[in-house]
Amino acid sequence: MRCINQQRGMTIWGLMFVLAVLAFVLFLFFKLLPPYMNDLKVKSALESTARDQNIASMAKAEIREALYKRFDIDMVDHVNLSQDFSVESRGRTKVIRITYEVIVPMAFNISALLEFDHAREVSAIE
Repeated sequence: MRCINQQRGMTIWGLMFVLAVLAFVLFLFFKLLPPYMNDLKVKSALESTARDQNIASMAKAEIREALYKRFDIDMVDHVNLSQDFSVESRGRTKVIRITYEVIVPMAFNISALLEFDHAREVSAIE
């Protein structure tokens, strides 16, 4: 029988467990990466629209159209501006909000629900 001091390394079961955990993490990463990349495009489009100088004087339909054009250029999926888009007026400022959900099928009947909520406050330039 070997002494404890002479035993080194990982058993095959330990190696298989580490590889299984690594494979699961990579699986999750590659499944969830596209919705998060898409969300970065949504956030970027909202930021660039909010930087427009006359955005505070635009109507809701005009803001939606400006966002739709940016989404079309960036090929944004999973966002329905007629349902997920809102504009709230607070005195001289407006809050532009995009709230949407993405359901990512993982395996069999298991899915991941990702909820995104972005808001940007814009004020009129005097």
